[in-house]
Amino acid sequence: MGLRNHYRPDTLYMLSGVAVRLARKMGLHRDGSSLGLSPFETEMRRRLWWHLVQWDFKSADILGTRPSMDLFCCDTKIPLNVTDEDLIPDMVDPPPERKGITSVVVILIRCEIIEFLRRFSSPSAGEFSWELLSNHDSTTAMKDSLISEAEDLLERKYLRYCDPSNSLHNLVSIMARASICKMKLVAHNHRRGADSGITISQSERDIVFTNASKLLEYGSMAPGNSQLAKYLWHTSASYLWNTLLYVLIEARHRKTGPQVEQTWQLVGVVFSKYPEILEKSGSAVNAAIRKWTLEVFDDYLIAMRDAKLPEPAIPEYITIMRRHSKPLIENMSKLNNQTAATHIETNPTSYSNVQTRKQDGNLPTDVEPLESYDFSNILSFEMNPNEWSQWEQLVADQGEFLPG
Repeated sequence: MGLRNHYRPDTLYMLSGVAVRLARKMGLHRDGSSLGLSPFETEMRRRLWWHLVQWDFKSADILGTRPSMDLFCCDTKIPLNVTDEDLIPDMVDPPPERKGITSVVVILIRCEIIEFLRRFSSPSAGEFSWELLSNHDSTTAMKDSLISEAEDLLERKYLRYCDPSNSLHNLVSIMARASICKMKLVAHNHRRGADSGITISQSERDIVFTNASKLLEYGSMAPGNSQLAKYLWHTSASYLWNTLLYVLIEARHRKTGPQVEQTWQLVGVVFSKYPEILEKSGSAVNAAIRKWTLEVFDDYLIAMRDAKLPEPAIPEYITIMRRHSKPLIENMSKLNNQTAATHIETNPTSYSNVQTRKQDGNLPTDVEPLESYDFSNILSFEMNPNEWSQWEQLVADQGEFLPG
């Protein structure tokens, strides 16, 4: 976990796979109660196994792939809701579970979420990810019902006991509520329409917009918050990319209105907490977010003028992005001229092709390849599943990550 902001996701994914195999060799995939082990050892084994399960699940999710198949062949129960002080090495009986928030609550909430997602899968299928919520094997009504059950469970077991004055309780509240938002977001997202050719209804669009916006709000609460600073190692910014994309797609679809105005304020808050996105020297993912943000904001200005509404003040982050976009346009011109001169027959909008030309030495030496990538129009995501595949590959391949 200490290396997650320095190693590539695929490296962490391989290391977590090794850890899972070692754990199985040690027998941690079998619950200690069925092996006749002491209550103390049983509980410690559960904590270690589920920590590895969560890490493998997380690293696989960032890469858009599946976790280790070894995670399915286990009967290890989730840890008990007890404090460290409740566990004594020579104890004869397991300690009674507590009601409310304990020191192990973070891992328990993650266990509850993973167990929820497993209800949409089967060991034989080998599929186990957030994307299971967007498949067509279950009806939308069924998924909404199960998500409501998960929300009620988290509310009854944890959220009702949260004390706003306690920093750990605040973290728990953010984590649990953000997880429910992500469930709803994945179950109703735009990719379902692109993959199946169906039109996403306005009611589903509203669900996506509302929950993506909430997810950005929750994600912006921890960075810069002194009360939550000591828990930042529990958090991750990997959710940010797709969530920003969903919000921008919906803002482009709506064009104007109070919700859109609030969106631009929210995006500004996110960028202030994660200024790396605004840096010109950042990754291709950052460049894509900047390009699409400008695209949607400019469309918003045009719509405001057409509706004869007062033109809004230009946010500082838009000014910064526009300043960075000027050399990008010049570089694109150089890239196109160079491409025509060398008769390269390839798709200039393909990230992989731009990378290939870089390796072949066909790019002008003063052009930064990542900034030269000609990202597609943001509305193409609603119609073309290949856009999602290319975007996910771009996110997985990026060599630098946001802190957290």
